[in-house]
Amino acid sequence: MTDKIYLPMTTEMRDELRYAMNTQFRYKLYQDPIFPFLPSLGIDHIIQGFEAKEELGFVGVLHLWYENNSGELSEQSKDRHFVAGDWKHEWYDHPEDAVELAIHLQKSKPFDENKLIKVHIEHHREVAVKMKLKEEEEDEPDSEILLN
Repeated sequence: MTDKIYLPMTTEMRDELRYAMNTQFRYKLYQDPIFPFLPSLGIDHIIQGFEAKEELGFVGVLHLWYENNSGELSEQSKDRHFVAGDWKHEWYDHPEDAVELAIHLQKSKPFDENKLIKVHIEHHREVAVKMKLKEEEEDEPDSEILLN
């Protein structure tokens, strides 16, 4: 990682802003109904940049990642809401460091996201073509029907 950048604010002010932004971001995330299911959907890293007012500038990039060291499985049912594991965090002072992290995370996955996206797009193109052909067939009048 590169050297830390000193923002036009005191270290205490920056840390206080980061604490508040981390808390608020997590609160909004935890309120989302999809939150308990993120790890099972393969989403175990979240990267979000933050800026304060113009005079304060760039605050940093928050990196949240999920760790389940307990070995237990999460459970979401009508009676029990249990999320195994913790969401850890760290702050990056430079946006470039967060971009490097994102590239590293993408390359370390056991599958190629770009290929999956291409396959997904191609599948939807095929479905759209089939739907269009079906609509055209339904719109064509039957030539065998004779009206008096």
